[in-house]
Amino acid sequence: MKKTLLTGILALGMAIAAQAIPITGSIDMSGTATLNSTFLGSATAATAFTGVTVGGAPTGSFAGTFGASVTWSGFSWPSNVLVAPLWTFMFLGNIYSFDLAHVSVASQDNSFLNLMGSGTLHVTGFDDTPGLWSFTISNPGGGEHPNFEFTFANSQTAAAVPDGGMTVALLGIAFVGLEVLRRKLHSSRLDFRDKEKTQ
Repeated sequence: MKKTLLTGILALGMAIAAQAIPITGSIDMSGTATLNSTFLGSATAATAFTGVTVGGAPTGSFAGTFGASVTWSGFSWPSNVLVAPLWTFMFLGNIYSFDLAHVSVASQDNSFLNLMGSGTLHVTGFDDTPGLWSFTISNPGGGEHPNFEFTFANSQTAAAVPDGGMTVALLGIAFVGLEVLRRKLHSSRLDFRDKEKTQ
């Protein structure tokens, strides 16, 4: 019985250690992008990035990262080709990154580009978390340019987070407790019968 109880306690400890910690919040960035065309409406890829920093008011797991310098990789659109990582940066010893899995064109002409996509967010100390993003370039007048200023917004999706086995562990401990109680009651009944026989 002690062995069964010890196994239940060990299972609880392992379940607590395996608890999922998802990435929360959102992050915005801005910088300069070089595209594969000097006209925004005919571009199909971003080939280089400069001066990219975290902007806005980062929230959740990204809180406090404002102003961090970000490294970006080139990507094309529309696409389902994995770009890992699309962006990455280090802040206070933690590595933040995003792997691009899908990108589609929401709107594109010589004056405006809006790309939407999805992928996976990574932050040191957290579980990989599905994320959504938006990449935007505004070019009033629609003129030709060698580089374009862009903005980027990223957030986690509201996906269900697995409980890491905690429910099963608690259920197991409850069953162990019931078994201990059953044995104790059974033992008490036998002791009571033995006392009645001796009287």
